[in-house]
Amino acid sequence: MSLFNDWSSDLIPQQGWGDEAAIAAFKDAVPWNVGRDFVAGTAKHLATCLGLTKPGPPIHSKILQDKQLQVLMPALGYGLSFPLSEIDIIRDCVIVYCEWLTSLLPNAKISVPQPIRQDPNHYARIIISHFYYLFVPRGVEGPDVINRQAVLCHRVLRTLQNIAQNSCMLSEETWQTLLHFLLHINTALLSPPTVKDDAGEQLCERVLSVLFETWLLACDRCFPPPPLWNALRKSCQCWRHRAGLIDQWNRINYALTLKLTAFMYGPNFPKISISEDDLNIIPNSMSRDCIAQVWYRLLHIIGNPVELSRHTVISKTPAFLKYAITSDLVIEPCQHPCLQALPTIFLSAMKGVSGLVDAFLGGPTGIVGGVAVRHPSSSSSSSLASDSKAENEVDIGLASARAKCNSVLHLFGPWLFEAALINCSIQISQSGQHKNESGGNRRPVSVYTNSEGRKSSDSSTPQDSHPDRPAHLSPQQFEAGRAEALGALCRIFCAKKTGEEILPVYLARFYIAVTQGLALVYDPSHPEQEDTGRRRFYQSARMGVCSETAASILINGMDLFRLDLEGVVILVPSILAVLEAILPDQEVALPPNTSTTTLRRAGIHVLLSLLPLPLHFQGLPVKEVGAGMSERITFLQLRPQLVNLLSNALQVETDPTNTQMLLGGLLYCVQDASLYEAMDSISQHNFASDREQNLMSSGASDTVSSHGGDFPSLTDDPANLTSEGTPLSTSISSTITISNDSAHALFVRSIYLVCHRLISSWKSDVNISLAGLELLSGLARLNIPEQDGLECKRAVKWLCDYIVYQCSRPPPAHSKDLHSTIVAAFNCASVWLVAHPYLLQDKECLATVLEVVELGISGSKSQLKPGEAPKLKHEKELKPASMRVREAAEALLSCILSQVGNFPSVCGAESLSSLLDEVTLLKHCNTWGGPESITKDLATQHFRYFVAQNTIILALLEQPLGNHQDPQPTVTALIRGPFGRVAWTMQLRHLPRHKSSAKLYTANPGRPLPMNDVGIRHNVKPKFFPDSVDRIPLCKVDKSIPSLESVIMSDDKSILEHDKLLQILDHQIAFEENVRRQVETRPSHYPDVETECSAPPLCHEFQTARLLLSHFGLLSIEALNECDTSPVPSLVAIDASVQGFSHDLDGLDHTNNRTVDTVHIFYVRNGQCNAQEILSNVVSSKCVHPHFLEFLSSLGWPVNVHHHPGWTGSIATAFSVTTPPDNLIAPGPDHGGCLYSGRTHILYWADALSEMAFVVPSVVPSHPSPPNSTGSHDAPNVSMAVDHPERFVMEKCDSLPIVDPEVEATSSLSSQASQTSGSHSGVGEPRRSKIGRQTSSMLCCDHKVMVVWLESFEDISTFPTADLYGETATGLEGTGWREKEANVFIIFIQALANGLFRIKLHGHNTKLSMAGPLVDGQVVSRRVLGSLVRQTSLNMCRRKRLESDSYQPPHVRRKLRIQEIVHKYRCKMTESEFYTQLFTSPLC
Repeated sequence: MSLFNDWSSDLIPQQGWGDEAAIAAFKDAVPWNVGRDFVAGTAKHLATCLGLTKPGPPIHSKILQDKQLQVLMPALGYGLSFPLSEIDIIRDCVIVYCEWLTSLLPNAKISVPQPIRQDPNHYARIIISHFYYLFVPRGVEGPDVINRQAVLCHRVLRTLQNIAQNSCMLSEETWQTLLHFLLHINTALLSPPTVKDDAGEQLCERVLSVLFETWLLACDRCFPPPPLWNALRKSCQCWRHRAGLIDQWNRINYALTLKLTAFMYGPNFPKISISEDDLNIIPNSMSRDCIAQVWYRLLHIIGNPVELSRHTVISKTPAFLKYAITSDLVIEPCQHPCLQALPTIFLSAMKGVSGLVDAFLGGPTGIVGGVAVRHPSSSSSSSLASDSKAENEVDIGLASARAKCNSVLHLFGPWLFEAALINCSIQISQSGQHKNESGGNRRPVSVYTNSEGRKSSDSSTPQDSHPDRPAHLSPQQFEAGRAEALGALCRIFCAKKTGEEILPVYLARFYIAVTQGLALVYDPSHPEQEDTGRRRFYQSARMGVCSETAASILINGMDLFRLDLEGVVILVPSILAVLEAILPDQEVALPPNTSTTTLRRAGIHVLLSLLPLPLHFQGLPVKEVGAGMSERITFLQLRPQLVNLLSNALQVETDPTNTQMLLGGLLYCVQDASLYEAMDSISQHNFASDREQNLMSSGASDTVSSHGGDFPSLTDDPANLTSEGTPLSTSISSTITISNDSAHALFVRSIYLVCHRLISSWKSDVNISLAGLELLSGLARLNIPEQDGLECKRAVKWLCDYIVYQCSRPPPAHSKDLHSTIVAAFNCASVWLVAHPYLLQDKECLATVLEVVELGISGSKSQLKPGEAPKLKHEKELKPASMRVREAAEALLSCILSQVGNFPSVCGAESLSSLLDEVTLLKHCNTWGGPESITKDLATQHFRYFVAQNTIILALLEQPLGNHQDPQPTVTALIRGPFGRVAWTMQLRHLPRHKSSAKLYTANPGRPLPMNDVGIRHNVKPKFFPDSVDRIPLCKVDKSIPSLESVIMSDDKSILEHDKLLQILDHQIAFEENVRRQVETRPSHYPDVETECSAPPLCHEFQTARLLLSHFGLLSIEALNECDTSPVPSLVAIDASVQGFSHDLDGLDHTNNRTVDTVHIFYVRNGQCNAQEILSNVVSSKCVHPHFLEFLSSLGWPVNVHHHPGWTGSIATAFSVTTPPDNLIAPGPDHGGCLYSGRTHILYWADALSEMAFVVPSVVPSHPSPPNSTGSHDAPNVSMAVDHPERFVMEKCDSLPIVDPEVEATSSLSSQASQTSGSHSGVGEPRRSKIGRQTSSMLCCDHKVMVVWLESFEDISTFPTADLYGETATGLEGTGWREKEANVFIIFIQALANGLFRIKLHGHNTKLSMAGPLVDGQVVSRRVLGSLVRQTSLNMCRRKRLESDSYQPPHVRRKLRIQEIVHKYRCKMTESEFYTQLFTSPLC
């Protein structure tokens, strides 16, 4: 630093300092004994007069003239130079001088001589100069004597510091004398080489702190001249072998930096964490310009801190040379033992510089012992944002108003680059250096000042240029400081803002420094390592060690590949070698104070940033530092190595967070490969070429332009690129080849690896289990043409084994987390079976799945071992692991029976239920002649309603529909159950349909011809008993049955009834006899028209409801009676005439049988933080990124909310077909996404288990003309017209009773609680007191998911989450949800300049919140962006539901609604009344 080189030093040599001439004259005038006695008596007398050594008031000083002081003061100064054996005399001198110095303070004491009070500055300068002799080391003394000297020195320093702080009369000359004094005493104590327990070691920290604190006071009150600054700089450079100097330097720098950043960047800029005492050392009255001047000068006061790594430079001082001359143990100054502390001192200096870097970047920094310590949480790649942040703040680690990288590098770059290249052999051409210096107005920063400077740096080359260098000063001892410098450089470059330019000279030197830092320690036993850098890197990887510099680069440079750093890809081979050393093996030799978990996590972050590069840049060659043109490799050649590294790391990883990150990367690899191959095959099909394999199809990639030439297949043997990873097992090595990294191979490999680890070691960790199951669900949805059915079957089998193991764990292990994993496993099995329905055609697979379903529902299997007799249902005890597990198993069973092989249905993926309802069916009825407009209340009167098993509502229409003309018994059934609504039309046929067209009867078959031979008629009366029966005597058994007469005659009432019955019989007998006689007497004709047999007319009236229930066995007496297990019979009739029935029926129909989630998408332009401006961006396509609309289309398919029967993101339009408003303004064709705002359209996605609506909130133009905006400031006049669905809840409560709450039940399977919670007679108004209660908790809808597309990554910190929170309303939230602290999950997306996308996740750091497959900080390709965002959003919502204690699955909510309907509208009838009601025709 040449700031003061043009100024001469104002430091007087020590031989002429301290009024030495006057003291020498006094010393020479009298002998030693006489002089000693004179000084002792004088000092003792003066001290006594001060009133300090004995009780009593101070005495007026009798010293009235200057001449008296001219005699006494040299004597006192002479006394201060006495040997420490005369410590009492020295103490008296100190006491007298300290009291006399109080004359500079207000209200001076009367004991101070009058001349001193009259001219305090003059005599103060003499006293201060005399104090110098007190601090001069006396040579070798005992520790006790030195301690006594230190006590007196401390008193003097306190006195001087007090005067400097509180005196208002110090002159400029006195200030300079005081500063000179402090410089001289520090030089006297600190310049000599350090000796243990000497005065310098004891007083080092104190004298330095007083020096710097007093210097700061002088800067505020009397700014020191340049010669004095130069004297301070030269003195400090002589004290650099003292660790205390660096500690005080760091302390002062931090205090000044805190003040500096406060007025440079504002009060909201993150502050350095320093103690209150350190903060107070800066005078409050110091101006801003003064602070800036002092900060810069003191920053450079010790010179170049990198020189601390060069012992030859540090020891090149007169004090060291003098010691070497006078000592017999030290030959050269650089061999002094005190220099052993240089590595520690160098590390402290680098930590100080590193902390200053963090201070300007706005990262949190703490001070521990005067040294900056950077907190790990300050990394911008933290897994999740801290909980302590408010809901509208997102922590990205660095301040948005931070300094630019070039500015920080201008300040600290020379030191950091030079420190980072210690022990590195780099040849830099001077011509190139001069070229950089002459270009532009930027300041050149050279790694070395010149060739001589580089040569003099004895630690600048790996070869030891100094054979006599001590072992403790070898270059390896300074690796910690070098690592700190590299870490600071990495943080500087990782702090690059979006669109910020960094000078190429800085980038080049940074890449050189990082490349050298990633290389491990040079091993002279392997000279071939010097061949190329890459060969050395791979050799280092095989060593299984990680250097301190490499660890620092990984931990601090996680974001290097996530930024738009020009040319950063040249670091890929170097950093891959380090990853090969630390990730595949859990036991790695790490630097001290480095956590294995933290280092591996940093490596995983870097690995995730590298995964998309091969398929993105494809055949682009990697220009590695130090490699020739012939040694360059392409990115595609690195892909097998990356895949193997990811797989091997996953096999040995034990940390839950790291494992989840690796699982997210694994799923990304498979999906990216699958889509890449699919797009490549389409490209090859459309653009056929002569080459057999085309891996560089420009139509299949979204990257830079393709490079010519043929490239090897992905399945070629990359033996020269892969490392020896640790295999999972012998079976993996035999079934999975490392070289095959196609989508199919990765698919198989991922299934085997994840399932094996899930069963073996992940099953006890809930987060890893959930992440593994999410990965398997993602794999199930992939459309890979070469999928192996056996592997899919194996995956389902492993899932079933996982469920069995978890359910069979001992009772103490069962917890909410364990059951959450089982529920997630059932969900994953459903996804696999729906995606691969052919698996159920395999008998073994079907039996395995159904056994697991049985286990989940009942708690045990019917057949524990093969060959055993199965246990029947009634023999087993119903004891599931938990109600949640049983509900999940029921959902899987329903999925198997209704969705597998049938999804999507003819209604589309929008609905699993039939779209037909009572109104639609009645309109198509043959007998309907009513009005076209039918209300739901009217339609329900034509149906018979029954509830079976307290869970299924049967709505039976006995009228044939218009498309059934056959006079067959026809019934149309609307069946509403826990899993949806279905419509069936059933006919009672005696023959199959293919035979029903052939009629077996004629309209009039005719009468057969009579036969003349009719035979003889015999009038014979039949006998019921033989004639001999009356002769058989009766026995006691015959008499056991009483006679009819005895029974009748026993009761008068019976006698009367018997007489009436006899009269009726007599009357009937007489009537029949009369008719017989009339027939016999009347002449008959043949054939008789009245008695002639004729075919009966066809029957058109059938009681089909009764027939249906009877055929299904529901009309038995047992089914109509209540049983012990349930208070509700198996079959219950419902009274549809009760008011409110159709309303509750609509509520059931609008209770979806799938989970519903909503994702709101926002686009933030550069620098925007206003909600109105953000909502205006999507009005025009000119305001959004070109890939934004493509991203939206990849999330789902567009649907019209007014014609869409599924979830629309708002209960105002969901689950119903409505007519759009007449005043609705449709967006123009050039919209930027506002079409999907939910007013007319949304983006929709669904599978058999879930529905998702993607909404892009926007503003509505005040006029229908399309916007003509090109920027946020030129936006048209718009008005907020975002729909707020909660406003329509009460208005639409008759048709959309979605907010009607679930029944009051503590258990989701307890129907008895809902039945006995109240009574209802079946008539009158239904109870509605529970409307709106518990809805959000049971639906778990208070959490929100946002996707934010950023143009500038720094806008994360200013994203107005709270202002936009109101735009995410769906109508499902609970009351007061706006006032509550919301659970907001945000996925930030930033488009990088290279075509990739950077991801940032933000959310509450809860136990189950880290959902995948996206990982915080990950970089993904354009191909899979939409798919990964959708999966992550879905998994976030699913984890939130798993975490909620009050959440109920959709089928449970529907079941509870059905039970509530039964409770409110049940017809309580006897058996006879029920049967009578069946024979009564319904309303026609």
